Amino acid sequence: MTTMNVSGGGTRERTSITMEGALMRRAKSAGGGNLSGYIEQAVREKLISDSMLEVARLHLLDPMDDVAAAAEADAEAAA
Repeated sequence: MTTMNVSGGGTRERTSITMEGALMRRAKSAGGGNLSGYIEQAVREKLISDSMLEVARLHLLDPMDDVAAAAEADAEAAA
């Protein structure tokens, strides 16, 4: 089910998740009555973390970017 957010944000989709009971209880408690908001923030943070890891992985595949960045920084410092 998709619903519009009346506060001007994006659309919301309802889903069902399953997780270990103790973890669910901890998430409910930590969310302070807003489990959806708590999980939404956790997913956002996980996606950012995953993206940062992917950038780091790609950076390791092309170390010439480091050389180019260093040369650029040196050129800017000399100017």
